[in-house]
Amino acid sequence: MAERDIERWFADQQARDARRREVCVSKRRFDSEAEARAVALWDRTRFGTELTCYRCAECDGWHLTGGRGRSHG
Repeated sequence: MAERDIERWFADQQARDARRREVCVSKRRFDSEAEARAVALWDRTRFGTELTCYRCAECDGWHLTGGRGRSHG
């Protein structure tokens, strides 16, 4: 039974990793909130674009969005 649990856990991890790549492949990813905020400020200065950052539950990094108050997952 324990071997099946390990196999199931491993399969779940592989599926999660694949989902991370799929969901986040087209997004800029930042390692910290501070880095994401700095880039958002820089983009606002250069382009006038209002961006906010959010923590991504899939890749555990930070992304930027033009939407406010949206839930990301």
